[in-house]
Amino acid sequence: MKIDHIHFFVEDAAHQRDWFVQHLGWTSLKQATLPDRYLEVLCYRDTLFVLSSPRTDDGPVAEYLRAYAQGVADVAIEVDDLAATLSHLGAKPQTVLSPLLSQLVGLNQNASPAAWASVYGWGGLRHTLIERPALKNFPQPANTDTAVAKGIDHIVLNVPAGELQPATTFYQKLFTLQKQQSFNIQTTQSGLCSQVLFAPTSQLYFNINEPTNGSSQIQTFLDTNHGAGIQHIALHSNPIVPTVRTLRQRGLALLSVPLTYYKHLQQRLQQCLTAPVEHPEWQQIVEQQILLDWQPSQPESLLLQIFSCPIFQDNHFFFEFIERRQSVQGFGEGNFLALYKAIETAETNKVEGWQRLSQRTS
Repeated sequence: MKIDHIHFFVEDAAHQRDWFVQHLGWTSLKQATLPDRYLEVLCYRDTLFVLSSPRTDDGPVAEYLRAYAQGVADVAIEVDDLAATLSHLGAKPQTVLSPLLSQLVGLNQNASPAAWASVYGWGGLRHTLIERPALKNFPQPANTDTAVAKGIDHIVLNVPAGELQPATTFYQKLFTLQKQQSFNIQTTQSGLCSQVLFAPTSQLYFNINEPTNGSSQIQTFLDTNHGAGIQHIALHSNPIVPTVRTLRQRGLALLSVPLTYYKHLQQRLQQCLTAPVEHPEWQQIVEQQILLDWQPSQPESLLLQIFSCPIFQDNHFFFEFIERRQSVQGFGEGNFLALYKAIETAETNKVEGWQRLSQRTS
């Protein structure tokens, strides 16, 4: 499973392009005006991000935005053999004849014609499957220092209660993913169940969450999104401390972490025979409010994470920035619990993006 591009359907693609360039340092590549939509294409390392906004009341973008909130409409996957992939799925997906895909192929002077088809994902999500044998690398940003992260680490899909298992089975078959960890996270006010899926060849994680009660943050996302959808995308950020510092300088709103989290973490650190981090770095981690986790048997293999506030006015979609030190695999339950406690606190206190959403949905 290799991500080809992520396609957002939004109300104003040009405005959203400016947001990505300003706050994340991505590079704008192309624009296109079609009869029913306006398109923006941005480059972020080996992944394209496509933004589409409607120009008329007809067409797939307008139809999607009438049914769902702004967000990820298509997670497009690069495949080696499209015919074999479709045969494996045992279905005849709707063929997509999008000028956008032709333009993406044209970005590379040595590219050959690509084949593509679109299949339905879970809820309103779709997946465009693309075979482009002569187009393995997209143009990189001219100044790589402005790209604040390095590749997609994982994507998280939220589904309604009772749909975790069928959605897991569906994506195991669709993308040939392997089951890894599973979590049952309970906070004082809400809870969720999560299944981690993994693509060994690309080292990409695809995680699926379902709520365990009506007050769950997952249920809040489902309510604002009007159904299942992509909750967040995690971007590799190595090293994470200067990345987070740059994000803050760019004006990106990041989720706050209470000091009690670090007091508990410091107690864990004191129990380690070998310190996972030295004191100067520890101070920077606390200052930048980065989550930190490790396995007791491998304290040098660190998982460091931080999360943005929602980036849209009408949806809880957010970005995550992650560093996997010493190629640590999977996810730490401590960070998982800390994330959803922080979201819970932000919702309760109406912080930043959650304040806008609370006002809209109340």
